[in-house]
Amino acid sequence: MIRFDRVSKTFPNGAKAVRDLCLEVQDGETLVLLGTSGSGKTTTMKMVNRLIEPTRGRIFIDNTDVMDQDPIGLRRKIGYAIQHIGLFPHMTVAENIAVVPKLLNWPPNRIEQRTGLLLEMVGLDSAEFKGRFPAQLSGGQKQRVGVARAIAADPPIVLMDEPFGALDPLTRERLQDEFMELQAQIKKTIIFVTHDVFEAVKLADRIALLDGGKLQQLATPVELVENPASEFVVRFLGQRRFHLSLLTRRVDSIMESEKVGDVKPEKPSAFLQAAGSLLDALYRFKTSGRKELMVYRNDKCCGSLSKKRLLDNITMTLEEVGRKQ
Repeated sequence: MIRFDRVSKTFPNGAKAVRDLCLEVQDGETLVLLGTSGSGKTTTMKMVNRLIEPTRGRIFIDNTDVMDQDPIGLRRKIGYAIQHIGLFPHMTVAENIAVVPKLLNWPPNRIEQRTGLLLEMVGLDSAEFKGRFPAQLSGGQKQRVGVARAIAADPPIVLMDEPFGALDPLTRERLQDEFMELQAQIKKTIIFVTHDVFEAVKLADRIALLDGGKLQQLATPVELVENPASEFVVRFLGQRRFHLSLLTRRVDSIMESEKVGDVKPEKPSAFLQAAGSLLDALYRFKTSGRKELMVYRNDKCCGSLSKKRLLDNITMTLEEVGRKQ
């Protein structure tokens, strides 16, 4: 667990980036730090691994103050992925991923096995990509390698600073989906920085909305969208609340469950993920042209959803949001 205890950060020029922050991040949770530029979200994240040190207050990881730990040793135990990736251009993909395991003196065979596993986990064929250099990769491929490098030494905590921010919308959406699937497997404690409210609502277990260095609301995506804590939060969400509501509502909340024994052995070309949003489902129906789609969880069929049932729920959501605004 990560705990911020009345943490503040004032830079030498007098700028107050973070003000009296109290916050806990639970084990295995994805906490998204959300806010506009200058809200203090990146500073907050960087204080966890001491890239920036607090002016006041204390930050604990499993009840140990980060300021009582060697900063180099601390950073080797925390994964770090950033927007511009920062791959070493003179190293191959495999060498980039192996940087921290080598510093930790892992044996070569263990590093090789881990590198191959991670490349497959992030959707890159190991045999094809491990020998390539960063200049030979697309933006999305580089970002996948950056994520693999961040978790190479199997750290319990991963910090991610707008990791998909520089990508085109389609690639970004695809990597968001893959990130959700990956986190379901690895269950790391993740602090994820973004200024994109749609990305926050899609990826977060909880969202910490910051403004001017102050915590404005700490809530699940549903709570943030459905029950804004202040006029600032209402203004921040603005006219996007209907679309955000569709993102917070999951397919498995409205699907019809499969009967026992009614198993679909082969996954169809068009299907829905149980954890997917109603907005995702609407897109799948549009592109597939189907009137009903099967729903899968962990590659197993768990239900079905008709287009009519989805549209009825979207209409109901629109009416609910309209009453609240």
